Amino acid sequence: METIVKFSSREGRRIVRQQLNGNHGVDATWVAGSVRVPVTLLDISSLGFAMLLPTGYEAQLKVGEAIRLIVSPLLGVSYNVQGLVIDKQVSGTTIKLSAVIEHEASHGHAALTPIELTPAHSIRGQFEHPFFYRQNFYFDVESLSARGFYIKSVDSGCVLFSGMRITLRLGVFDSDKTIEGVVYDVSSDDSSGQRCFVRIESMTKEVEKQLAQYCFHYLRKTPRDLRRSGLHSYFVKGFVQFKFVETQKEYEDVLGLRRRNYAAVKKVDADVPLKKLSYFFDRYSRILVVYHQGKAIGSATIIIGKRGIEPMEVEVLMSDQDFGKLPPYEKTFEVAALCLDKGYRDTDILHGMFEHIYKYAMMHGRNYIVISTDKYLMDMYKTVGFQDTGYFFVQPKYRNLKMSVMIMDDLTTKWGKGMNPVTWWGVWGSVSLYLYKRRIIHYTLPEKCRVYGSRFLFGLSLRWREFSAYARERYGQQRQMVYHHWKRANSR
Repeated sequence: METIVKFSSREGRRIVRQQLNGNHGVDATWVAGSVRVPVTLLDISSLGFAMLLPTGYEAQLKVGEAIRLIVSPLLGVSYNVQGLVIDKQVSGTTIKLSAVIEHEASHGHAALTPIELTPAHSIRGQFEHPFFYRQNFYFDVESLSARGFYIKSVDSGCVLFSGMRITLRLGVFDSDKTIEGVVYDVSSDDSSGQRCFVRIESMTKEVEKQLAQYCFHYLRKTPRDLRRSGLHSYFVKGFVQFKFVETQKEYEDVLGLRRRNYAAVKKVDADVPLKKLSYFFDRYSRILVVYHQGKAIGSATIIIGKRGIEPMEVEVLMSDQDFGKLPPYEKTFEVAALCLDKGYRDTDILHGMFEHIYKYAMMHGRNYIVISTDKYLMDMYKTVGFQDTGYFFVQPKYRNLKMSVMIMDDLTTKWGKGMNPVTWWGVWGSVSLYLYKRRIIHYTLPEKCRVYGSRFLFGLSLRWREFSAYARERYGQQRQMVYHHWKRANSR
């Protein structure tokens, strides 16, 4: 008959093994006021510990009272562990004491609104344990913000202390992209694992950018969601769809977008019929629409007018005297009815829209872009190179709203006339170079020098920002190291 071998629990096997060899390498000191007493650890985990100490200290240790240890698992590394005594057993000349650990609270995400993850849209990651030899532990991200991450499903055999510094590697990044963090709020989770909050100590701009883009594209979060979580949400134009309206459904999406945005600034009522949002020039213009996860979030109408037959909006609503002072008609096109949902305005999506508009206009031989705007959006258009002409007209369609006329010429979009070279490359550089390579526009030698010089300066500015971020990170780590050495020296 086969002998049945009883399998002892992991916790039990660990305690027995440490008791047998007596050399687990973890030093511990009980702190009793000004007294420091070396103790023998029988076992320690994230949630509790057991230890032996002489019976001479029995009167000072009572069940239900707090206890403090300084635990040093490695040379030069120590942690302050606060606990609550739950059991005391006297045996001969020693006392066996058991306690549960009370972890330091971090207030989690604090005032930020975190991005909550679901099993369908999860982020998996790992970290190397600070004092377990070459031991990696895996986790799932429960929620995240610029302040930190709640992680769960950490193996129960992993020892986590409050204040422990760990380096996270998330599955959404390359292996060399890491996030430095500090552990707080350790507890058990619903899957027999562990849960804790990792407060971010160091995260580069590039890592934050990739994390925000992942949340935007794969977790389907809006820029507003990202900003509420504290993450920067600017670089997202590569994750939306730009297209021209071809179907009735797409046109209705544009009308719904206009109604939503115009009602927000009280240009129209929120329940106005969609047909009221249609312009006379829609039928002969090209309408660019931007989709994010199937929702229309931006649109603009490109009017390449035919004098007297298919007029531009400014041609109809401006006075003849003011309109005559604009650039030549045959070289001008108008961008009208531009809408971008408020939550998406502090991103580079507007730049992406003008890149597509500029490409379309250059392919049709138009050099000047005319746009009209209310006072609320004027500064936003100035950031991409538009200049105020000083002319205006009244839009009767929207309660006689005053609209200012702005203009930008092709030299601004082509090589950055009137713009900072670094700013110009970030907005217009890529599309200008694309049109040059497609032989749609041509550079003179000075213009080519300006374009390629702008690209070089832009790259140099990025490298400088990366170096500055790295220097700040290194300086911050050195400050933290000095602080931890000071704290450890004063806690002994």
